[in-house]
Amino acid sequence: MGELFSIIAPVFLISALGYAWAKMEQPFDTLLVTALLTNVTSPCLIFSRVASLDEDFATFGGVAGLAMLSITIFAATGYAAAKALRLPVTATVGPIMFPNNGNMGLALCLFAFGEVGIGLGIGFFIVSATTQFTLAPWIASGRFSLRQILRSPVIYASTASIIFLGAGIQVPEWLHNTTTLLGDVSIPLMLITLGVSLARLKVVSLRNSLIVSLLRLGIGFTTGVGLVWAFNLTGVTAGVVLIMCSMPPAVFNYLFAARYGDHAEEVAGTVIISTALSFATMPLLLAYALR
Repeated sequence: MGELFSIIAPVFLISALGYAWAKMEQPFDTLLVTALLTNVTSPCLIFSRVASLDEDFATFGGVAGLAMLSITIFAATGYAAAKALRLPVTATVGPIMFPNNGNMGLALCLFAFGEVGIGLGIGFFIVSATTQFTLAPWIASGRFSLRQILRSPVIYASTASIIFLGAGIQVPEWLHNTTTLLGDVSIPLMLITLGVSLARLKVVSLRNSLIVSLLRLGIGFTTGVGLVWAFNLTGVTAGVVLIMCSMPPAVFNYLFAARYGDHAEEVAGTVIISTALSFATMPLLLAYALR
């Protein structure tokens, strides 16, 4: 029980700090912080952790491949569920397809499995973030933008880190220190931003948001267990895949919905409800992942 508490407490408390900060109406520029996370600190986190990862390239690549497979499963099951239950497709597929691998997933991988955990978790996060920043705007707006893809620093940080890892190139100390220092800001800043966002969002359509929330958590956990079983995963790799698949929807699902004006209120409700449910079920998830 003490081990589980030590993993969950930092995630909950830092998120609660952001929530309380927003409720006290203290200044917090979400757009600025999101821009810093997207363009500076997250790319540095990816590069610093992946380029210096001790795990072999095949293990890292395997986790990335499982991330792509899981997203494909999420997309197919999300679309089928939306049609079967007569839910808005854009408000259902996005939240099911894109879990919160950044704000919550990476933090849990770090606290549960240490440096190896976050290193492999970043392999999952790279695929999740790349597909979200390329496909989520397309889903929400109905328009595909190659220019937006090419402007994403995550793409270039991921490519550079994979080259360093795959070729076994030693990262210069000055570059490692700089990117590590900037990258280490990401996880606490992500969690504070998560708390602020939850404080500012509202539940409007309770029925639809609850249904999609249960679908996201249920499909995510089932997919994670299925991948662990199908590919005979063990140890840290199994735990990372299970955690990343089981996260609630990313806050960016709401930001994209709000930007393109498509069912933003329903997506906001889904983020709030599913995150609350996730905090409640997190001890069981971690107990299973650590077994």
